[in-house]
Amino acid sequence: MYTRKNLCIAASILILLVSCHIPGTINLSSAAIRTIGVAVVFLLLLIAEALPLSITCWTVLGIMPVIGVSPRFGDAISGFANPVLFFILASYGIAAAYTTQPLSKRILIILLERFGKNIKSMLFAMMLCIMPITFFISCVPTCTLFMTVALSFLELYEDDTAKKATGKTFMIAIPVSCLCSGMATPVGSSMNLLAIDLLAKYTGKTISFVQWISIGIPLVMLILPVAWILFYKIYKPAEINPDMVKKFIKKLDVPVKMSSKEKKTLAITAVMLVLWILSSWVSQINVIVVALLGTCLLFFPGIEVLEWKPFIKNVNFNPFFLVGTVLSIGAAMESNGVSGWIASLFPTGQMPFLMLIAFTVALVFAMFIIMPVGPSMVMFLAVPLIALAESMGYSPVVIMLTLGMASGNCYLFPLDTVPLLTYGTGYYSMLDMPKSTFPLQVYIVIVMPLVIWAASSLLHII
Repeated sequence: MYTRKNLCIAASILILLVSCHIPGTINLSSAAIRTIGVAVVFLLLLIAEALPLSITCWTVLGIMPVIGVSPRFGDAISGFANPVLFFILASYGIAAAYTTQPLSKRILIILLERFGKNIKSMLFAMMLCIMPITFFISCVPTCTLFMTVALSFLELYEDDTAKKATGKTFMIAIPVSCLCSGMATPVGSSMNLLAIDLLAKYTGKTISFVQWISIGIPLVMLILPVAWILFYKIYKPAEINPDMVKKFIKKLDVPVKMSSKEKKTLAITAVMLVLWILSSWVSQINVIVVALLGTCLLFFPGIEVLEWKPFIKNVNFNPFFLVGTVLSIGAAMESNGVSGWIASLFPTGQMPFLMLIAFTVALVFAMFIIMPVGPSMVMFLAVPLIALAESMGYSPVVIMLTLGMASGNCYLFPLDTVPLLTYGTGYYSMLDMPKSTFPLQVYIVIVMPLVIWAASSLLHII
């Protein structure tokens, strides 16, 4: 392991040195070449896990002004001024409110009592429970919560072979369900908010909360059942009996009566949801501001659903630094002309609308093989795809919505932050995941253009 890490660091240094000595061309300036070098090094260090994730981010941010990618360090960290980062922090507060209270477990128990007759329906119940929660809470905390719930369920298996087969199914199904469900709403994934933010930045246009869910929710409802069937058929989890489900429900140990803190959490999140929906018509309402203030309210005296010290102790700052660094590199790519160069590589000429959407989704999934970082995908492709859509006479709103949704489905291999959470449990190997996720992504390439075309035609945003 240490040899691999050392080789990765040595290769990164070599890439930086080479990029600093390559002369600029007509299409790419020397600053643009160095920017590409930094982006390659960043992705290499991330994929190889040569350094802790946050340290990788800090290292890259420090290198950018040193080699001239950014004129000053303040420019190198410009991405950290993006409002999306505050949503990431706020989402941890919302998730903490649900995990410190047994609200999500209550939902799971209701579903298990109705569907928990066998392992197939148990898997469906788990995925169905994840779906509405991920509509409003980001994927990382939701995946962490349900991974913990699933691990406790697996303890009911006495046979190791049965436990391993079932564990493989659930540990793959949970992160994929989280990522797929995150497409449904703007606040379901930081990729969605990032796409909306970049759309406004580059075009001055936006997409409302209601417009997004009008496309996102039907899409998720078409994808998750197919994912459920794939997981069950491919991994073949071991069967359970109703007594095992009853034992599991009892093990969850959820009080019959809902506490006052649970009621407060439900009330606050209900108000947030109403405001998010109203933001479609009231432009003064900002979805990130609503999330931020709603989270703050959970700490207020008289409410006190959350306490600051335990909360801040358990916050995972890796996604915060990852997204901030990606945004900073993206800003450098734009200012140094790399985004324009990428745009020049795209096909020219007219393309049917359905083909353009399918091309965008397939491009994102193909690039995930070499660059499995969702926020990076949004930043690298935003400007080229907007230019491509506008050159063909299509609205950039639809292309950015497609980019945001597709970039959330980073699970061909367990290399993104969310699937890495369950990969660490040891229930499945790196090559187990593509057995189900590759056919799922092929299905998404087919169904996503059809749903986006039908819904956007009705919404008049093509």
